[in-house]
Amino acid sequence: MIKLNAFPTIELEKNDQIFITIALELHSTSVSSDQDKIQLNNLLDDAKKRVKEELDKDLAKKLLLQIDEARKHDIELITYRGGLALYITQDEIYYYHLGIPVSNLLNVSKAPNLTPLIENYQYSNQYFVLVLNRENIRLFEGDTTSVKEISLDDDAPKTLEIALGTEKTGGNSANVSAGGGESALHGHTETSKEKEIDRENYFRVVDKFIHENYTAARDLPLILFALVDNQAVFRKISKSKYLLPEGIEESGANVNLNQVQDKAIKKNAEIIAKQKEVVFSRFRETTTKYRIDNQLNDLAMSATEGRIDELIVNKGYRQRGIITDQGEYEEVDHDFVKRLITKVIAAKGKVFIVDQDEMPVGINLSARLRY
Repeated sequence: MIKLNAFPTIELEKNDQIFITIALELHSTSVSSDQDKIQLNNLLDDAKKRVKEELDKDLAKKLLLQIDEARKHDIELITYRGGLALYITQDEIYYYHLGIPVSNLLNVSKAPNLTPLIENYQYSNQYFVLVLNRENIRLFEGDTTSVKEISLDDDAPKTLEIALGTEKTGGNSANVSAGGGESALHGHTETSKEKEIDRENYFRVVDKFIHENYTAARDLPLILFALVDNQAVFRKISKSKYLLPEGIEESGANVNLNQVQDKAIKKNAEIIAKQKEVVFSRFRETTTKYRIDNQLNDLAMSATEGRIDELIVNKGYRQRGIITDQGEYEEVDHDFVKRLITKVIAAKGKVFIVDQDEMPVGINLSARLRY
């Protein structure tokens, strides 16, 4: 069983094998954990039933063994607050812990149901918060409702002293020869300039460490919590594409978890609102030549040809149908929206799933085409 942290990912791009997709909301409390465990096992039971009824015996046998294997790890799967997305194939079991609650879901088909992942990763619903001071850092992981502190290893650059050690410039004493092989104290070199050099060097070490061990490893954005001056220096030297332009411009000295959580959740809500506005602005500004609204045949063909750059989907919209090998829409008893989303993702397009009240009036599907 493999925990995945990034999306899209090659593990879920295979469309030539059966995927069992299970999703459910997780609560991570002593009372609700038992309920989550029951719900997960009920969904696994339902998956078993569908596999036996819908698939040939050889494939069913392999998948039934995998379902039993997933059941052995039910505590690991449910120990989180937010959501679970579980993908079972005949060869492997993959799962995500999501930063948003998701609706219960069971799907058995030749492609994974990516809806829970799209909803989680389309905006910064999960993120890191770096509390940065001149001489120390703290790191937190958050989502839309809570934040928790990460315990950094002893070799992490938690302080300037740990990070720079003997390479620290400020605070060293300058010595000169006093003859006979001895040294005499000449003067103290802890100047403002040297402190600035130490700060920049420290921030470079922190930037590299956070990028390599957290943001890039988890494919999650970073909110910077620091004074304006420290924000400016860190952003100047940072090479991380995950660092969000919006930060919390306050001192991180002596802040407690509740304070970090309150400010991070509020800031993240602001960031998500801006991200949504940017997405919808692009669609509003796109001419009809490069935009398709609700036209199922055109959407099917464009997705097949890999021409859809971005797709917005009404979360509550349901449409029967498939996309044929010729790229045509055919109304049969299958989930057309899921197939459309799968094709767009496979062609490296971006999908956004939004509530109905966020969609333009009368539109359920809207696609921006590649120019």
